[in-house]
Amino acid sequence: MNIGFLDRRIVIMEPASGRNVYGEVYESTPVVVATVWAALDNKSASGAVIQEQESTINRVTWRVRSSSVTRGVTPKYYIRYGSEKYNILAVQEVGRKAEIHFITERVISE
Repeated sequence: MNIGFLDRRIVIMEPASGRNVYGEVYESTPVVVATVWAALDNKSASGAVIQEQESTINRVTWRVRSSSVTRGVTPKYYIRYGSEKYNILAVQEVGRKAEIHFITERVISE
C-alpha cells in the first residue's frame, strides 16, 4: 500500500449503551476507538424511497493500514469523517495483515 494515498483522517467509533434503573437500554456517548489515516475508494451513490421518504445512499470503501486496533473493528462500529457518519457494512483484510478495507454507507435523508 502506498501510504501517500492515505490522505483523509477518519475516526472509528463504537456505539455505547447503558441501562437505566428500570432495565431499559438507552444509547449513551459513543467511544472513540481510533483516529487513523485512510484512503477513500469506490464511491457510488443511489437513490431510493424508504418509508415514504426520499433517500440517497452513498457507498464508500475506506482503506486503512492494518493494526491490532483496525483488525478488531466489526460492523457494529461506525466511521466519522468530518461531520459525516458512515455505517460499516463489512470489514475485509487484504494481504497478509497489510491493509483493511471498510465497506460503508452513508444515508442522507431529504
